[in-house]
Amino acid sequence: MMRTRPLFRSLSPLVSNDLWPTVYKGSRARGQLRVSVMTEEAANLAAAAMKFEAHPNRSVLEIFPGPGQLTRSMYLAGAKNIVTVENGDIFQSSLKKLEEESEGKIKNYNINPLSDPFDDLLGPKTNAIPDLIPQEWENIQSNVLLVGTIPNSTLGEKCLHDLLMASSEKMGIFKYGRVEMFMFMFKDASKRLIAPPGTPSRNRVSVLAEAAAEMTQLMRPGAAHFHLPYDYELVRLVPHKIPKLDVSMEVFDFCLRSLFTNKSNPLNKVIKLLGPGAEILLKRLSFDHSIKIKHMTLEQLNEVALKFEQWPLRPTVLYDDMILHEHKKKR
Repeated sequence: MMRTRPLFRSLSPLVSNDLWPTVYKGSRARGQLRVSVMTEEAANLAAAAMKFEAHPNRSVLEIFPGPGQLTRSMYLAGAKNIVTVENGDIFQSSLKKLEEESEGKIKNYNINPLSDPFDDLLGPKTNAIPDLIPQEWENIQSNVLLVGTIPNSTLGEKCLHDLLMASSEKMGIFKYGRVEMFMFMFKDASKRLIAPPGTPSRNRVSVLAEAAAEMTQLMRPGAAHFHLPYDYELVRLVPHKIPKLDVSMEVFDFCLRSLFTNKSNPLNKVIKLLGPGAEILLKRLSFDHSIKIKHMTLEQLNEVALKFEQWPLRPTVLYDDMILHEHKKKR
């Protein structure tokens, strides 16, 4: 039986739209374009797309909520519990107010959304979403969503990269099953995620997205509905039921990092970046290795990664010191 919108739920409105530029002017701090859903109209439409009425026990893990306009709408639409992960100082008082008025149904954790918090938050010690149990991968997880508003910056691209990696490796929140993701992102970032081979927008995150999840563009309300006023759209990402790769995502990602160093070069010019002597792999490929990297299909890149993984002389350490240091800082 479908549940109707829950009765007796109310939350005070956030500050009026005309005050957002003053109250949240720090959204540009440290070069990070922290865009947030500003209008109730856009937030309510997005919450409706998540279909809480059909899932009585559906909770939300929300990253980069900003002041919480979308958080508020999801709560009013029927989300069982909402855990927000936000370390922006200017947003804490607004999120704290939502937490208090919801009597703990909304709870904010003032930590970096990119610091791999999901295991700690969802594990038995913190138990941020009570009673969340793993479900079979064949079905979409019915009791939790991952929601976010992705920064319009290199930080945002890194966030998307990490989520796609985690979903393929079934790490973090994806230990609990095939969790749907509803992400607001800048229109150009959305375009890159679905960029086909040969197009200028295609990059390694495009390939990761194709390998990891099905993507549906749901709504694009217009820049006036956001603070800052960027043209964002809501996309739904669902991890693939059946993997599209014959190698681990770690190996595949290493190959993409190496080959997409200059995506306009042909494969036979850049394959040496996989390691000394990697040119030998060219003889083992079933397709023309003079193809440019940006024109390669997922299947062709998967074949390169598979031959690389089978190569006895391949490097055993797949990440250089800079990347290792980056991962240590995250933890």
